[in-house]
Amino acid sequence: MIFVKFNRVVSGVLASSMLLGLLAGCGGNSDSASADNNAAADSGAAQTGEPSGSVRILCNVTGGKDDAEMKLFQEALSEATGLDVQMEKPASDYDNVLMQKLQGGEEYDLIYIGASQYMNLVEQGALMDITDRVKASDILSNNIDQQEWDDITVDGKVYAGFNKKELHRVVQLNKNDLEAVGIDYKSIEPTLDGYYEVFKALRAANASADYYPLNCVMSESYDLQPWFASLGLQNGVVVDEADGKTYSPYSTDEAAPVWEWFKKLYDEKLLDPASFVDKTKDMRAKMEASSKQTSVVVDWAMWTGLHNAHATADGVADADYEIVNLPGCKTPAGSEREYMLVKGGASLFAVPANAKNVDGAIKVLEYFATQEGGELLSIGIEGNDYTKSGSTYTQTALGADHANDHGAPVPIYKDFVNPLGYNRGVEEALTYLPYARIDRIIPDETTYKTTVGKWGIEMIKGNVSVADGLASMRKELVSLGLTEK
Repeated sequence: MIFVKFNRVVSGVLASSMLLGLLAGCGGNSDSASADNNAAADSGAAQTGEPSGSVRILCNVTGGKDDAEMKLFQEALSEATGLDVQMEKPASDYDNVLMQKLQGGEEYDLIYIGASQYMNLVEQGALMDITDRVKASDILSNNIDQQEWDDITVDGKVYAGFNKKELHRVVQLNKNDLEAVGIDYKSIEPTLDGYYEVFKALRAANASADYYPLNCVMSESYDLQPWFASLGLQNGVVVDEADGKTYSPYSTDEAAPVWEWFKKLYDEKLLDPASFVDKTKDMRAKMEASSKQTSVVVDWAMWTGLHNAHATADGVADADYEIVNLPGCKTPAGSEREYMLVKGGASLFAVPANAKNVDGAIKVLEYFATQEGGELLSIGIEGNDYTKSGSTYTQTALGADHANDHGAPVPIYKDFVNPLGYNRGVEEALTYLPYARIDRIIPDETTYKTTVGKWGIEMIKGNVSVADGLASMRKELVSLGLTEK
């Protein structure tokens, strides 16, 4: 089981305000049917009869690409489930909006959350235990791989269903840029030195002030695993088997060679200095065919296909732009895995403790775990993103622009078949999935990432020595309660 006991670092004030908000929301519920529904859920009873009524969903990535399409998506989901589905998708700053709404006691039947938020909200008692409902559902029990459920099980219980199947981060490369300097990407030596030579060749061929061979979201230490694999070091927080204490492998003295490698890249103008402030969206924009300001990044496997699909939709010939994949650096001899990649934590739809229509929420989760639901979440809305004649699907120009992603490029349904096929490059990326593992889930992943990133940047810039930077990183992680040593 991936989710295990961990140090409680959740803010007491946040927990109290969250629970007070939720209790206020439950206390204001005078609908007797809803009260009975929640009582049945709390007792572990499975749903009875056909779910009906409205289902209110707070979502982030799931749904339409704009307000007009969001309405179409909502209508399609309502028609498919027989429910009155109401979807609310904040324009920005989703995590803060979510917390504000929960603290205010607003009532939703499903809320979109990531793995760290899931752990925090479970700890705070803010989510409903739906374990028995999942077990009683043939769809949820049989259409989803058991490992997926194991990954979100906390002390034998589950509190959410799935939005999509999570994949992994891979090294993505602009094949055309590499071919222009005579490099076959499959021949790259999978070592830090091998990639360094590639970056030097790319830099020598492109002197543009806006171009750098490598871009990383360094400020959040988000995409560094393929490089630290060269030392066999795992991303995130791990437990030392020798003493049972938690620590960050990236903060150990053993990690110094990789940080020194990044410093060398920075000093030689091979690493984009904007990596210190860029967010993922900035990195992706530089990798797109319209800008081509970088040639190598680390990103989710599906983004290989999305980059290629966006280029095709913009009229760029396949021969002129292609993003391809590699698994990064090989691990030291004798390691458990030949390569080390990060698999994403689950993207979930959880049922809040004050949900009014739990039966309806379960039915939506069931629909997402079917072939039809997977099609809505991936290729989109019939008549808008594609047309269908018999078993033949034809993508519209708008659908092509949306790149087969309406929240779940790879749906959670274990036997899902994409009727339009995956975007170019995705099949290759999927071959590296066996090298990926889920990081140990911690409640405050964001603070962990920013702390590691902060000291990483200081070392790369040369503001502190690598030895002093690593010592400071360890000290701060311990002081924040994120690690024990």
